[in-house]
Amino acid sequence: MKCFFFLACILFSLSANSQLNSLPLVTGVDSIFSRRLTGETYMDVMKINGNQSVNDDWVDGDILLSSGEKVYQNKIKYNGLLDEVIWLNSSGSHEFKLDKQLICEFWYKDAKGESVHFKKIHIVKQAANNLSEIFTEVVTEGKVSLYIQRRIRKIDVETRFKDDKLYTIDIFGPEPLYFIKLLANNYAVMNKITRNSFLKLFPTERKSILKLLSKNHLNFKTESSVVRIIELMNKEIF
Repeated sequence: MKCFFFLACILFSLSANSQLNSLPLVTGVDSIFSRRLTGETYMDVMKINGNQSVNDDWVDGDILLSSGEKVYQNKIKYNGLLDEVIWLNSSGSHEFKLDKQLICEFWYKDAKGESVHFKKIHIVKQAANNLSEIFTEVVTEGKVSLYIQRRIRKIDVETRFKDDKLYTIDIFGPEPLYFIKLLANNYAVMNKITRNSFLKLFPTERKSILKLLSKNHLNFKTESSVVRIIELMNKEIF
């Protein structure tokens, strides 16, 4: 009886091992991925006149995942046309579009060596009345915050002659979208921030903001000046 029980255990073990070995391989994650990064193979099939990526060259980026884990020193680009993070594997042989829903934030240094920080924010699409997730550059944060979606869009059309034929070529370039997070935690969205459009967001603080602008000789002509205005507001008004 003991011999029979021992033999039965061996046969069960071999059967279980055989079943495990015959299980199909998980194909959702390529073996050349870092264990924490997932996505799909990316091929740039859309040839456009202009650069799809905000950063021209591959940069070393750190990525914060929705799990709370942080993955360091990965070659990435932010594609402003697709609003996606593209990753170059360690061998430099393949590009992958990372799973957007698994990424919370990412950082890299630009050509000037300055740190650039992107964060995924949730906004409501008014037309569809549903939530949308987009990556935005974190410019300044406080009681009032400024985020910029570094979009790449068609900005012009050019006509050219070739072989006695007329062709039209779409020209792509940066077209940023500005998100101002207000005290009520909702976003004001603008294609361009002007003095009047900005002041309308803060009707009760209008006079204080005007004094601040005059005192510090500030205007809304550059992104850096808008950043400075919001920083001073957070410090002196709110």
